[in-house]
Amino acid sequence: MSRLTAMDIEKQDFKRKVRGFDPEDVQMYLHSVAEEVERLNLENGELREEVGRLKHAAQEIRGREQALQQTLVTAQSMTGEMKEKAKAEAELVVRRARLNSERMLQQAQDQLARLEAEISRCKLERDLFERRLRGTIEEHTALLDQRQQNEDEVANLHVLLPRRANSEAG
Repeated sequence: MSRLTAMDIEKQDFKRKVRGFDPEDVQMYLHSVAEEVERLNLENGELREEVGRLKHAAQEIRGREQALQQTLVTAQSMTGEMKEKAKAEAELVVRRARLNSERMLQQAQDQLARLEAEISRCKLERDLFERRLRGTIEEHTALLDQRQQNEDEVANLHVLLPRRANSEAG
């Protein structure tokens, strides 16, 4: 059966019989049915258009959802890559810091060894200087003692010589 339109209903003609329906009632009824069918057809058309718009909107939403899902997957992937990259960079920084600290520690130990060697050398020089100084002091003390002894001897000679000279003269 094909679709009925309001015009089909209004143009519908019935056979007349002797004891049939009142033609005016039938025409009024057909007219009201035709109006209702027209209203329903219009509403149906509007609903079809709305369904079409909603289907289109749903497709757009699905497309957006798909794009969002892809964006989310991409973001998660990028986040993972960024975390890995940051972790690798952090490990590199830590490695460099350790190498630098080991190098600095080695330099400090080398400098300490040089300073200790310099201190030892200075102590040896000091000890040698002290020994030489003691030797020089002892030499000078011995010379002073010798000089004092020589002066005492000369003084004793002076005391003895004039007496001898006086005793020989007398």
